[in-house]
Formats: sequence, C-alpha cells, structure tokens
Amino acid sequence: MITKKIILYLIDLLAIIIFYFAFIYENAKDNRFVLLIILFLAYIIMSLIKNIIKGNFKTTIFILCSKILILLLIEINSKFAINYFIHGIYLLVIIESTILLNLRSSLIINSISFISSMYKFINIIFINNSISNISQMFLFFLINSLVIVVLGFAKYHKEEKSKLDNIYKELLNAHYKLKNYAEKIQELTTTQERNRISRDLHDTLGHDITGLIMQLEMTSSMMDNDITKAKSLIDDSKITARNSLKKVRRIVETFKEDSKTYNNIDAIKNLIKEFSIKTGVNINLKIIGDKITISPDIHITLYRIIQESITNAVRHGKANNIKVTIIYEKDSITFRIIDNGIGCDKIYEGYGLKGMKERINLLDGEIKYINKNGFEVSGKLPITLFSKDCEI
Repeated sequence: MITKKIILYLIDLLAIIIFYFAFIYENAKDNRFVLLIILFLAYIIMSLIKNIIKGNFKTTIFILCSKILILLLIEINSKFAINYFIHGIYLLVIIESTILLNLRSSLIINSISFISSMYKFINIIFINNSISNISQMFLFFLINSLVIVVLGFAKYHKEEKSKLDNIYKELLNAHYKLKNYAEKIQELTTTQERNRISRDLHDTLGHDITGLIMQLEMTSSMMDNDITKAKSLIDDSKITARNSLKKVRRIVETFKEDSKTYNNIDAIKNLIKEFSIKTGVNINLKIIGDKITISPDIHITLYRIIQESITNAVRHGKANNIKVTIIYEKDSITFRIIDNGIGCDKIYEGYGLKGMKERINLLDGEIKYINKNGFEVSGKLPITLFSKDCEI
C-alpha cells in the first residue's frame, strides 16, 4: 500500500521534472535565467523542508502559501503569455494541500492556488479578449474546478470514514468498558448477596436457636418437678425448630429479602412477644412518636438490629430483663436496646455486631455500643426513602 509520505515524494519528483521542461521551454538568459533558477530552487527547498521537518498546521500552511507565491512570481517573469508547465505545478500544489490538510483548510489553499493560476489568463483577456483566449481560460477554469471538486469529495469521504472509524472504536471501547462494569457489578452484587444471606442466616438461626436452647434448658429443669409442663416445652421446641428450618429454606431458595414480612411495627411486636415466651425473659417495648411512612429497607434493618440485640442479651449477657425503645422523628428513627445482663470487660465485634454495622452503613445510619450495668445498643436511621405501602 502506497503511504502518504511516498505520494508526497512522488509529487515533489514530478514537480522537479515539470520544472526542468518549463525551464527549457523558457530558454531564459542572463538575469532572467538567474532569477528563474533561484525561484525554482526556492520551490524545491520548500518541498524538502516540508518532507524533512514534520511541521505543525501553521508551518504546513506557510509552506503551501510560499509555493503558490513562488509559482506566481515565476509566471510573472515568464516570457510567454501562458506557460502550461507552470500551471501543471499549480495542480500539484492543490493535490498536496488536499493530502496534508483537513477539508476546510485544503479548500482555502486550493482556492488561493486556483485564483493565482488564473492571473495570466485574466491579464490576457484584458489585453485581447478574443474567443480563443476566452475559451482557453474557460477550459482551464473547468479543469481546475473539476480537480478541486473531485479532490474535495475524496477528502470529505475520507474524513467521514475516519470519523465513523473513530466512532466505531469509541463504541467498541465503551462496549468493553460496559462489559467490564457489568462483570464488576455482577461480582459485587454476588458478594453483597452472599453477605446478606450470611447475615440473614446468622440473625435468623442465632435468634431461633437461642430461644430453642432456653426452652430445652427450662425443659431439663422441669423434667423432675412438672412433667406436663416439660412436655409442653418440648412441643414448643419442636415448633421452633421446624419454623427455623422453614426460614432457612426460604432464604436459600428465594435469595430475596421478604420485605412484606417486616413492613410494619407488628413484626417487631411479634418478634419480641415470641422471643419472650420462648426464653422467659421480660422484654418491654416502648414506641414514641407519630405514625410515619418509611421504606422496607429501614424496617428490615430495624427488625434485624432488635432481633440480634435481644438474642445477644440472652445468649451472652444472660439478661432476664430487656428494654427496647423506638423513637419516630420527622427525618430519622432512633432506637435503643438496654439489658440487665452481666455485660463484658471489652467489646469484641463478632459476626452479629459486624452484621448490624453493615446494615446501618448501607442506609448511612449510625450505631454504638455501651457496656455499663448491662449492655446497650443505640443508634439512628435517617428516613430518606418513602413508600406508601409501609406505614407504621
């Protein structure tokens, strides 16, 4: 494939050949001979500079305009009315500018070259406006116009093709980026879903198994004194175990948070009531504030935090009295869970506490733990999402 650089060298070589015949045709002598030689050499030097030095846009424009000026000076100093060899070089400049410049700039340079090449024809018409001179000028006008138009269309087609190629490359790059983003999002979603399922399994099983252990311990202590009550507790333990298994199956099968289960305060009331019955722990629920509308995500997070907190209070703190307070405000929900358990010397964040933090952080909320005369979990959830289907 012929490159642009090779084409430009061929144009310069052709210009030298045409100059040679033009010089012979002129048969110049003395001062005019020296002047024409200097002008021919100046044109060739401009071409060499253009090929050797990779100039910027302004340099290229300057060199092409200088070439046109040199050709015009050669024509002015020609002894002939029309030297068609020189006019052939004008066409080479037009081809060269089309190759080197963009469409708009090349049309400007080509127009300057075209007007300059018409100088001698216009001069002849003023001296002798014969039909022969007019027809020659008209023919030359048509040839130059046709060359400029054809080259212009070729340049336009090339630039449009280049634009389409660039657009295609950009779209292809965008496609690859979107594909990578989709893969990253899928990976992130999978990780988040895995973490969510892990949290739900921990919250659900941890809560229910704690209640089940408490029931079995109460059953063990009643076996000798009240066999009827012990059997009743065993039956309740079976129900608790079956319900836990159902919850695990629902989490594993659906992989979706069943927000309808937790979309009102009754879910929290039922949670506290059932856990209190299973463990024998006294749990006091206090709700402060007017009825408001909040999103399912906030309901689920609040439900899970209370679930984890009362489970930890019994499992780790051995508490027998828990106070749960929920305060509904205009732009937030404040919660506080306080127990009378044994507490701990130092708080280590296990899976349960980390899970609560993760849920809170997803909603831009805040949570803190206080270990004093028992254990206290408190925090705040901002109300930023609204849903008419979730009303307390």
